[in-house]
Amino acid sequence: MLTSILKILARKESLSMTQLADEVGYTSREIESALEQMEHMGYIHRQQFGPQCSSSSCGSNGCEGCGFASSESFAVWELTERGQTIVGSKPK
Repeated sequence: MLTSILKILARKESLSMTQLADEVGYTSREIESALEQMEHMGYIHRQQFGPQCSSSSCGSNGCEGCGFASSESFAVWELTERGQTIVGSKPK
């Protein structure tokens, strides 16, 4: 599954989590877990765009674990050099 996801990400297409899950044949939750695992392993890097959480918007507990995500924010996953090596593409 991990190699399949890396190959899809290497195409640099804009896919939703649902579209990616459908293409690989797993649930969105399984894909999210796999993406986190691949990020931890250094194969991919997440770039977050749009409004982000700030300490002033979380109240007295700060931002720890608030899970803030606006409908206007989104993540883009990119292959690292290590990930590109796995799928056989050269870093640009």
